[in-house]
Amino acid sequence: MLVTSSENSNVKLYVKLSKSKKARDEHNKFTLEGTRLLRDAVLEKSGIQTIFATESAYERDKDFLQEYSDKVMIISKGIAKRLSNTKSDQGVFAVVNKRENRSLHNQTLNGKLLVLNNIQDPGNLGTILRTADAVGMSGVILSENCCDLYNPKVVRSTMGSLFRLNIYIENDFCDVCRILKSQGVKTYAAVVSQQACEIRSAEFTASSAIVIGNEGNGLKDEHSALCDELVTIKMNGKIDSLNAGIAAAILMWEMTKA
Repeated sequence: MLVTSSENSNVKLYVKLSKSKKARDEHNKFTLEGTRLLRDAVLEKSGIQTIFATESAYERDKDFLQEYSDKVMIISKGIAKRLSNTKSDQGVFAVVNKRENRSLHNQTLNGKLLVLNNIQDPGNLGTILRTADAVGMSGVILSENCCDLYNPKVVRSTMGSLFRLNIYIENDFCDVCRILKSQGVKTYAAVVSQQACEIRSAEFTASSAIVIGNEGNGLKDEHSALCDELVTIKMNGKIDSLNAGIAAAILMWEMTKA
């Protein structure tokens, strides 16, 4: 049966989840858009609840979607526009169960880690997570009220990395530092300071974590003081700062290149 009404209960839930963090938290579900993201979610065994597809999209991706025919709802192009958060949709959408929240407590932490402190822009967060996946970071920790991991723009910007990375949510940064130090993980605060070690000269230990602060304000002084070492990206000319996503990419590359 073709769904054409925006009053359909499944359509209404999708819209609600897409627009509201409160709804995502309440239902423990989130939304995604596009065949590639859906394939990544299935590959990583995420709990797919409902799939929406236009007739043309279903025919295009039939080899994949027919395996989940019990979850698929065929929707009109009008409903697809209602569900989409992009200018030109692919005609495929899904409601997915959120991953089990991973706390740092009772975890064994090692390797190269990234700690994000109060990152607020969903596009930045998604790009940083995608880069962390690309360079092989062992895990990413979200602290100090980072934006919602399941914001549609974050999900879209990760390009599937959301499903592959070890991501931990531990809001109290002081607690994050305490846990990392208790496990012998050395922490490096990324700051804009002439007193900090230039990133290309930094010597990262086998178990280490680099900390990146808020886009506009960076790390609070009291937070950078909790870290073992300060690192910075030396800049030329009159440039004194970089976009958080670009800075994170440079820092993670230097951290993992050895």
